[in-house]
Amino acid sequence: MIIASINVSPVREVVRGGRLVRTGIFKTSFAGPVRLGERGFVGDDQADRKHHGHPTQAAYAFAAEEYPHWQAFLSRLTLPHGSFGENLTVTGLDDDAVCIGDVYRVGGARVEVTFPRVPCSTLAAALDSPQIVKAFLERARCGPYLRVLTPGEVGVGDAMTRESAHPLGLSLREAMILMHAPAPSRTRCAEAASIEAMDERWRTKFAAKAEGR
Repeated sequence: MIIASINVSPVREVVRGGRLVRTGIFKTSFAGPVRLGERGFVGDDQADRKHHGHPTQAAYAFAAEEYPHWQAFLSRLTLPHGSFGENLTVTGLDDDAVCIGDVYRVGGARVEVTFPRVPCSTLAAALDSPQIVKAFLERARCGPYLRVLTPGEVGVGDAMTRESAHPLGLSLREAMILMHAPAPSRTRCAEAASIEAMDERWRTKFAAKAEGR
C-alpha cells in the first residue's frame, strides 16, 4: 500500500442546508512530510471531539480505489483526494484484508487499526448528498481509523506496510457488516468484543450483541 495523498484541515465554519456547520471535514492535500502524532496530523482538527477526538481516531485512511465508484454515484467529473474527510488516501487499501488490531508502519510512524469509519450527516452535508450515508454503509468499504503507537513523519509515496496481523482476522468490512446486521453471530460478536485494540465504544456494542441485546 502506498500513500497517495495526505489531507488535513483546521475547523471551518460553512453553510450547508441553510445552517452553519463547524467541521474539519474539508481537507486540503499536502505532499508532506507531515508529522503524525498521538492526537493526529499537525494542522488537522475536529469540531466534534465527542465523536471524533478519541486516540482511537488519531487518523483516518481511505482507499484511493474507491474514488471512481463514488464519483459515479455522485455524478461528479472530479472528486479530489480528501473528499471523504480522510487524512490518508491510500492506494491498495482493501477493507477485506485490513483487520482490526493490525499494526502498520506508515512512513516514519507506527499505527494500529481500531475500527471502521461510520458515515454521518457531516459527510452527507460535505458532499451534498443525503443518500450517501446509507450507500456508504451498504458498501461497507469505509476505511480504518488508526491509533498512533509511534509518532513520525509521513509523506506522499511512503509505504503503508503491515508489521503484525491480529490473530482473529476481523476485517474492516466484516466488522462493519457484523455491527449493522439484524441478527449477527453472537460468537463472532463476542470475539470482536475481545479485541483490545478496538475502540471501546465498538467493543461495548459488540459485547451487547454477543448477549443478544
